[in-house]
Amino acid sequence: MTARSRLPTGTVTFLFTDVEGSTRMAEAAGDAWPALLAEHDAVVRRAIADHRGIVVKTEGDGFFAVFASARDAVAAAADAQRALAAHEWPAGRRLRVRMGLHTGTGRLGGDDYVGLDVHRAARIAATASGGQVVLSASTAVLVERDLPDGLALRDLGEHRLRDLSQPEAMRQLDIDGLDSEFPALRTLDAVPNNLPLQVTSFVGRRDELAHAARLVRPARVLTITGAGGTGKTRLALQLGAEAGSGFRDGVFFVDLSPVHDPDLVASQIQRSLGSRAAAGDRPPRDALLEQLAEREVLLILDNFEQVIEAAPLVAELVRASPRSAFIVTSRGPLRISAEREMPLEPMQVPDATDPETLARFDAVALFLERAVSVRPDFAITEENAAAVAELVRVLDGLPLAIELVASRVRLLPVPEILARLDLAAPGAGAVDLPERQRTIEGAIAWSHDLLDEPVRRLFARLGVFAGGADLAQIERVCADPGVDVLTGLAELVDQGLLRQVAGLDRARFRTLHVIREYALARLAESGEGDDVHRRHLQAYADWAEQLAPRLLGADRKAWLDRFDADHDNVRSALDWAGVHGEANLALRLAAASWRFWQSRGHLHEGRRRLEAALALPGGAKRHRADALEALAGVCWWEGEIGRCLEPYREALAIHRELGDPAAISNALYDLGLARAVWARTGSGSQDRLEDIEPLFREAQELSSRLGDENGLAQIAWGRGIAIASLEGFTPPALEQWKASIEHYARAGNEFGLGWGVFEVANYAVRNRDVDTARQSLERGLTLFARHRDVSALVMFIALASGLARAEGDDLRAARLAGAYRALRNATGTNLVDHHINQVPDLTFEDPEQLTGELAAAFDEGTGMDLDAAVAYTLEGVRAPASGT
Repeated sequence: MTARSRLPTGTVTFLFTDVEGSTRMAEAAGDAWPALLAEHDAVVRRAIADHRGIVVKTEGDGFFAVFASARDAVAAAADAQRALAAHEWPAGRRLRVRMGLHTGTGRLGGDDYVGLDVHRAARIAATASGGQVVLSASTAVLVERDLPDGLALRDLGEHRLRDLSQPEAMRQLDIDGLDSEFPALRTLDAVPNNLPLQVTSFVGRRDELAHAARLVRPARVLTITGAGGTGKTRLALQLGAEAGSGFRDGVFFVDLSPVHDPDLVASQIQRSLGSRAAAGDRPPRDALLEQLAEREVLLILDNFEQVIEAAPLVAELVRASPRSAFIVTSRGPLRISAEREMPLEPMQVPDATDPETLARFDAVALFLERAVSVRPDFAITEENAAAVAELVRVLDGLPLAIELVASRVRLLPVPEILARLDLAAPGAGAVDLPERQRTIEGAIAWSHDLLDEPVRRLFARLGVFAGGADLAQIERVCADPGVDVLTGLAELVDQGLLRQVAGLDRARFRTLHVIREYALARLAESGEGDDVHRRHLQAYADWAEQLAPRLLGADRKAWLDRFDADHDNVRSALDWAGVHGEANLALRLAAASWRFWQSRGHLHEGRRRLEAALALPGGAKRHRADALEALAGVCWWEGEIGRCLEPYREALAIHRELGDPAAISNALYDLGLARAVWARTGSGSQDRLEDIEPLFREAQELSSRLGDENGLAQIAWGRGIAIASLEGFTPPALEQWKASIEHYARAGNEFGLGWGVFEVANYAVRNRDVDTARQSLERGLTLFARHRDVSALVMFIALASGLARAEGDDLRAARLAGAYRALRNATGTNLVDHHINQVPDLTFEDPEQLTGELAAAFDEGTGMDLDAAVAYTLEGVRAPASGT
């Protein structure tokens, strides 16, 4: 009987085991280690055999076994742990073994199993500690009503495994008489991360992964180089999943494929790090260097070759953040002093043709894995083994080429695929490309040329999307009477040319970077490139204008998240508009995007984008006025009030010329607010309240005639700010802010309502009205935390620090002062320091003067991230002052 014929197929349960800390134990045991390992092997092998299991293979100190019955697998694991615990180990050297069980489909490739379920089982075992048995939900559901005596299941919740797949619901097998308390599972959840889900498993590359893992810490910058399609990104992601737990502040993936401007690299890194590293009003590079200075992160910078001029930024980050490390993927090295280059060669190809030997080569294992995913009954046989070996050799062992060709197994036998695949044919990759790149181009071209012509057109048009797109946008931009878009997308997904990715609440699709490059080249050749790019620009201008008012309402977080998902498309569209002089669409798109840029910390980029759009010749006056107001708004949030005035004046003049009363009212409000706040700065402005009041009065009359609650709300809010700026925090200012809250509530504008609440809290803190201050702070913090509005939260935390100081709770005040100052520096929310928001004598203006407990409390606060700071602030405003 062959090894293959003995292995069960269909639904099976896989068991993986290994000895915890075996390397360290082997070194300590020295010559005694082989005997120890032999005793361990005998115990585990006996438990597997006693319960009708089959050992598939052993590797080092680990076992891979399979069972036709989930109950037998669980019983075997339990008996093995009991026997290991009871065994008399020489010199007290007890071996502690971790075990993982997962039930799935047993698919054979050669004399081994292939498929996602095998990898899933191995990853589950890797989460456990010595002496622990962990089960997947699929195994647990089969045994929970029929567990052997002395066993119980414990729910461990959902966890993301290091194979970067969907979260797995995990259970622990509690065994009577043995330990049942273990450290937290070793999963991706152990540290913050944004590693993207992967729909396919990581196959092969074990030696490369181990080598990279040894280099990543000492090298500081590990650059994985190679041609497109060699698997650089997938290796980097897996390395991040494996090594990320060693970095206290997490591991973060930075996709640079949509970025072509080196100046945007810092912003893209900040975006990937999340709200704790928003750009604010300072240059993103400065904010990023400061943000990472005290952090210990692992950053994966993917597709660096197109922004290679940003290499000095990586060198600066290395110096600024000495505890961090960087994994870079690029077609060439960065050439900075801290860099260690790791060229990634193609996968090893076979020099044999027998089925059992073939599957041991990485290139064949990858082909087999992907082939089985599209045709479950596929296997390497005596009949096709030679063709499989020749196929992966023809493809140079390049992973992307192998994956693309493997998808054809659904339709064609391997010998026929090999016969049809002619990578040397004209058009199958540009002749001036390096040989391996021609192979990738040829593999993409082969898959592309097998498509029907309408689907080819759809594929080319999809190249305009940066970072992917949802179905609605694809249908609008790529519509073709010759093909149903959904049907075409399904075919492209089937052929490996397109991937479906996780969206917020809708289907989303994207191409790999190298495939997108090929699609864009085909689009340029088609002669319809400009038309499709313009449709893309038009679609996103319309889309942004539809989203813009929703960025202020009750569901603003969801809409901000949706905008964030397509930010790269907005950037790409604006880049194309600038090059092709599309002034109207550029103005519309930039103006509609400014609230997103403000709320999510892209002020520096937003200002550049708006200035670039306004510099384009032509453009309708209305669109120019909207962009001027957006530019002034960005300047306001950057704390540069004086720079707001001229754009606001020009916008008002345009709106008066065009005669739209709602637009005139809004422009009057904007200019009145800016003039009032600017007059208070001591800059030489002679404006008094009576000089500015006519602007608010005219705006109020227009909004009243229109029945515009939102307009009335912002006028009341602005008038309150004007009074406070020019005459102090007096009751008339408070009356205006209270009125603004009522108007905003009726208008459904939660953004404005929150800022009305802020000013009421500001007034109450300054006037020692503690109860009102507490109530307003709690209301505003809760509201803006739900929206994830970073700039607002920083300002509320600062105000809470002032309240704590007023109540005599100096330690809490110091912690909050440290928190808001660190968050201000990270986010650039310098508006918090503007005179209208400062609370005299209530905040710690000079932390360098703090000593003792106050200094320690301030330092504690600087270590809080946004979530921790918000939680601590809310705890304080909800509870009476404690003096601690």
